Amino acid sequence: MSHHAWYDAWLERKRKYATAAELQLAAGRFHALAAGKGLPAIHQTSTFPFHSVDDGAARFLGVSKSGEKPFARIYTRLGNPTTEHLERVLFQLECQHIIDNALAADERTPTIGVLACASGMAAISSVLMALVRTGDELIAGNVYGCTDSLLRTLEARFGVKVHWVDVTKAAEVERCLEANPRVVAVYLESPDNPTLAISDLAAVAAAAEARRVPLVVDNTFASPYLQQPFRLGADIVVHSLTKYVNGHSASIAGCALGPFSFMQDHVFPIYKDFGPTPSPFDSWLNALCVQDLGHRMEASCRSALEIARFLEAHPRVQRVHYPGLASHPQHALAARQMRLGGAMISFELRGGMKPARRLMNFFARKDTPMELAVSLGSAVSYIEHPASMTHAGVPQADRLSRGITDELVRLSVGLEGTDILIDALGWGLQGGRR
Repeated sequence: MSHHAWYDAWLERKRKYATAAELQLAAGRFHALAAGKGLPAIHQTSTFPFHSVDDGAARFLGVSKSGEKPFARIYTRLGNPTTEHLERVLFQLECQHIIDNALAADERTPTIGVLACASGMAAISSVLMALVRTGDELIAGNVYGCTDSLLRTLEARFGVKVHWVDVTKAAEVERCLEANPRVVAVYLESPDNPTLAISDLAAVAAAAEARRVPLVVDNTFASPYLQQPFRLGADIVVHSLTKYVNGHSASIAGCALGPFSFMQDHVFPIYKDFGPTPSPFDSWLNALCVQDLGHRMEASCRSALEIARFLEAHPRVQRVHYPGLASHPQHALAARQMRLGGAMISFELRGGMKPARRLMNFFARKDTPMELAVSLGSAVSYIEHPASMTHAGVPQADRLSRGITDELVRLSVGLEGTDILIDALGWGLQGGRR
């Protein structure tokens, strides 16, 4: 049972405004909200002048003029108008249904808060530090390597025990919650990194909610276009904006969205004191890139499905992990809670690590499309080796138990074109020779 005082008030609002039978914002409305009405000026300044001593004092109390975010006109570490614009757009893309429901009920008190951060890990660490105290416990699924490392650091240095659970099985989450009453949050990715396993977010949320434990969902792999976890019962959502929101590998940034009182009273003090603030230019750049997020996602997902089918039929490929394939063990679940199957593919080659290395080194060449690199979500396709790269810090036994084998290759499908990428993969799978 959590010690979060904000949770009960949030739970009432969550049931009224956030969870929804309609699991996606209509594509047309998403595209319109993402495009918005143009971009703000870049407020490339560290400091904002006050109109008077009283004005300065009021701003340090979080009192601001109508339409201004509290603290956003003091010092850019606390907030910035350009970043405020980006936060507003992200808020709409994840939570427009909450806005609509609250307005229909004439609700005047804010329900959800959002903070843009300097990286995805800045968003994740700010949320986790706001959730835990020494002696608390967390449930976590298969997560990104640096998130895994952060959780192990919280355990080793700050006495926060982590229960590693297969979160694709809601019953296992429920059993762990029942056996460990000191658990204060459940943290998961869906699809997860890098095996692309899918969690039933509604079922996990229900199990957590029954024990007043918040569910945190890293929505990076899906992006707000493919999946909107608040509709499914999530309490807090984080993203690495570096990936699909930016879409061009041009900026590192992140964001966190959650119950307003939690974000204001617990996350913001950490944000203020630790300083994980994005630069105004990075916020402007992400506000620019998010404008065509939905269209980019649609194109990449279409290519990914065809590439996954190609790989599944290829004699040198042993297994393909892609939620859009009927062979994926959670295909029906993915089809229910995601708009499309995603643009990430993981696969294993017959013969183990040697042919996998040969394939990846092929794409390290300058005369091929795609790059050998560890990011994802870009217009450029990236291929990488989780076991030796993004998840190298995860203990080997844990890696293997989660399906992160030495022969597993992760592919982020970009915008080079389906035929171009299939042709290059075919060439690479033959050893780089036509």
